[in-house]
Amino acid sequence: MESTEVFRRNPEFLLREVVGEAILVPTGAAGLQFSGMGTMNATGTFLWNLLEQPRSLGELSGLFAREYELTPEQSLQDVSEFLQMALSRGAVVRL
Repeated sequence: MESTEVFRRNPEFLLREVVGEAILVPTGAAGLQFSGMGTMNATGTFLWNLLEQPRSLGELSGLFAREYELTPEQSLQDVSEFLQMALSRGAVVRL
């Protein structure tokens, strides 16, 4: 992934809190393609909330590094892994 690539969350996925857990729920067409739900930890929820607006990989990585006091390299790796997983499930889209 390039640091200039831009992503946003798919509006057909909703984040809900159920019994203290963050649950990602597909709706509409996404619900037909991705059956089930997914849970998110605190770091995934942080990134998900940032993706309400379109953001570049570089911007996400910088915000993530500041929030979690990570090196730029570790942050870039963690954010890239999150985006790859979310893209594969259709929860995030590349713009």
